[in-house]
Amino acid sequence: MQLRQSLQAILFRTLIPLLIALALTVPAQAQVKPELDHGISPYQRVNDLSGPLSVAGSETMKPLTESWSAGLQQRYPGLKIKVESSGSEAGMAALLEGKAQIVALPRRMTQQEVVEFKREFGYEPTEVPVAVDALAVVVHKDNPIEGLTLAQLDAMFSKERRRGWPYPVNTWGDVPVLEEGWTDAPIHLYGRNSNSATASFFKEHVLNGAALKNTMTAVPGSATAALEVTIDRFGVGFSRIGYQTSEIRPVPLASVEGGRYIQPNFQTAMDGSYPLRRNIYLYLNKPPQMGASSPLAEYVKFALSRQGQQIVLNHGYYPLPTTELNRLAMMWKTPLRTSAAEEPGKALN
Repeated sequence: MQLRQSLQAILFRTLIPLLIALALTVPAQAQVKPELDHGISPYQRVNDLSGPLSVAGSETMKPLTESWSAGLQQRYPGLKIKVESSGSEAGMAALLEGKAQIVALPRRMTQQEVVEFKREFGYEPTEVPVAVDALAVVVHKDNPIEGLTLAQLDAMFSKERRRGWPYPVNTWGDVPVLEEGWTDAPIHLYGRNSNSATASFFKEHVLNGAALKNTMTAVPGSATAALEVTIDRFGVGFSRIGYQTSEIRPVPLASVEGGRYIQPNFQTAMDGSYPLRRNIYLYLNKPPQMGASSPLAEYVKFALSRQGQQIVLNHGYYPLPTTELNRLAMMWKTPLRTSAAEEPGKALN
């Protein structure tokens, strides 16, 4: 009897969360997907392309890098692309060590990383924005909260309260949520681990650089952060916007006290009104003498193309504005500029 109960407990803790997690890995179907602009230039296949290409980077961008790689390999059977998505820090290390030619990051390279790259290779990395993403703060579907300010969110996730909220936020009544059963309910925090670029973005743009509370449950991926909230009625977490189900909902955010709550969606991410939107990037080890048609160049061209941006939409990200995509694509038909990271103070974007 005891053995059967133990087996049932193991089943509940492994199989059931796994099934939910599989559902979460499918981009948010509840969101109304925008139509892809037909003005985005389609990908034009070159005559022949073969050889190896190594792509590393963040877990956040894994769906994109794997799908872009599969799409390119389908067009060029002789192309062998290796994708490793162990995290932003591991990806940067692979790029600096010459083990990867491309690193995918949901942030800009820091000035220090650019300096280290140039010291190692003698030229600067090539920066290419490839899509728009947004961080969502998610709660359980039963949570009645109308919205949060960044200052309240800061007081939830950090002890320092650098945004000036006058008291700690430890229960839902502190926000306040005044409905019966919520006023004294403790807030359970979930978020990405400290090695994640998503956590770095959250700390910079919400906590003004402060540390996350050590009571937060740190998880390895955005899907896991969303999963935890689906099974914790009093939970709140941050993850990329693509991971949503009917069991959770994103919280509208206001940049300042008394400001309008902004719902995270395609329109607010594109017009910049939602405060936690960001560009995501590819950084390339592209020697100045590299030709226009190479596995490295074709990977970028495909990502920026109509086919590549359809993949962006399919995975719950947002395409860059059409004029920007076509401008970037034209640059790959001419000698490319590299990233100078001119503004040290804006390294994480």
